[in-house]
Amino acid sequence: MNRFTILMYHMISEPKTAAEVKYACRPKQFEQHLQMLLSAGFKPVSIDAVEDYYTLQKPLPDKAFLITLDDGFEDNYSNVFPILQRYKIPAVIYLATGLLGKTNQWMNAPTFSERKMLSWTQIQDMANHGIHFGSHTVTHPKLTELDDDRVSYELADSKQIIEDRLGAECRHFAYPYGLLTEKTRALVQQAGFKTACSTRSGFNNAERDPLMLHRIEVYGDDSTWKLKQKVRFGINDASLFFPLKYYSARLLARVG
Repeated sequence: MNRFTILMYHMISEPKTAAEVKYACRPKQFEQHLQMLLSAGFKPVSIDAVEDYYTLQKPLPDKAFLITLDDGFEDNYSNVFPILQRYKIPAVIYLATGLLGKTNQWMNAPTFSERKMLSWTQIQDMANHGIHFGSHTVTHPKLTELDDDRVSYELADSKQIIEDRLGAECRHFAYPYGLLTEKTRALVQQAGFKTACSTRSGFNNAERDPLMLHRIEVYGDDSTWKLKQKVRFGINDASLFFPLKYYSARLLARVG
């Protein structure tokens, strides 16, 4: 069965605190990740191609992968955008619209450093060069802790401002913190989104709910061998011993 992989990044810059090591991938490391994927025969696709896969049954290439970046950090423009252009790789950035032009106010200091968020001028420049943008709500809340009216506002207002600013329909969403319930999913559908990314690990295929897409989280300190293992097995946490445990379990299941 044809399957595809969605990779999740956040900041592409030097980590400034211990906690940021998980979320801040150095630009050189990010570029090495892309080089490894391309050399291994993976084919980059856009979020619109993923949407067409579900709505129009348009096939994706074998070993398709999608790059996603959550939140809308300014380094997505200064560090990520040039690398993506160099390799002609599409990506989608999910924006917390109420924080654009400001800082990462939802992340607790001093655990995390203060980081600038994208400006609309930067977003427009990227949009003019093939980068797609989706909603990540207005204020980056935990949607499962809000009442339905507040969730609907976070969805509808963020969607509308992206559409107003970029002059194109915003059809893609990512759940902040990966938190969702069936009701959250229903509200996302009601708001008019066609795809939505969770933080649940694993691959995607035709049987996956396009409003609950799975992603593989790429940590800032992931070496290329770790990423290679993640995209091979569809896991978030790679280790030297995982393949041995995996194949041992399969062998035991066959003989059991």
